[in-house]
Amino acid sequence: MTAASRAPVPSPHPDRRVFRVRELERLGVSQSTAYRRARADGPWSRLAPGIVLVAPGPPTTEDLIEAALLRAGPGAVLTGMHAARLHGLRSPPRDEPIHVLIPHQRKIQSHAHMRFERTTRLPTPVEIDGFPTAPLSRATTDAVRTWKSRALTEELLVEAIQHRRRCHPHDLMSEMELGSRRGTGLPREILRSLAVDLRSVAELGAFKLLRTTDLPEPAWNAALFDEKGRYIARPDAWFDDVGLAVEIDSFDFHFSRYDYAATARRDSRYAMNGVIVLRLLPTRIQASPDEVRREVERSYRTAAGRPRPQVHLGR
Repeated sequence: MTAASRAPVPSPHPDRRVFRVRELERLGVSQSTAYRRARADGPWSRLAPGIVLVAPGPPTTEDLIEAALLRAGPGAVLTGMHAARLHGLRSPPRDEPIHVLIPHQRKIQSHAHMRFERTTRLPTPVEIDGFPTAPLSRATTDAVRTWKSRALTEELLVEAIQHRRRCHPHDLMSEMELGSRRGTGLPREILRSLAVDLRSVAELGAFKLLRTTDLPEPAWNAALFDEKGRYIARPDAWFDDVGLAVEIDSFDFHFSRYDYAATARRDSRYAMNGVIVLRLLPTRIQASPDEVRREVERSYRTAAGRPRPQVHLGR
């Protein structure tokens, strides 16, 4: 690569690797040279029509995102799985195509590893790592309407709702109402099932597991008070008829230093009011559902065998 082709150019990254061929031409690299170097046996790679990676080896995800945005042109916004990952979600797969929203009047054919979607509702982007990125609710909605499995769709929706409390279920439903309805049947159904305000994927697993028992339906995330009206806690699940609380001890979502202290105070309030608490680990719910189910049933029978504590749910 010539010295001219290494000259600084505007880029969201300090060490830019992806260029339009016409940009390289202005830097002293002819089109024929650029395309020759981007052949299958060359040191560069062609990522999209007119766009090349000027570095050896396979492109990174960031390279592909930058290439897709360059291909899409001004006003394009990253959305879907990769946008959700930039927002901090962990469940979106890394190997999904780059999903980019473009103005409706613009027509760009999708390319390998890149999907361009025309829309009359371009969101106001937020900049993350230098990339114009759709807000979390839009990114998640675009991700789940791509006909993924139920398990992945549930995980994406619940994680988005849980993530730093930034994405309310109503935001997701509003996005689905305003946008294309194609592919939203399953996400809508799952969001309706999340009306119980489940806070994590771990709680969703417990919700499904408890549905397979013969026990009464518990209250989910409902506030609990003592006989004088003082707040006790908001258990993940509460069997009101016997006074049994179930807590899902998810390390990621409950055990920061602050949350650990809050958990200790909550446990003291449970103890002072005679509430039996069953703790479940997400890993056990997933790995040993039958064993956990039996444990819940035994705890329920134990709670039923002693006087119910004088506590009640909030009205």
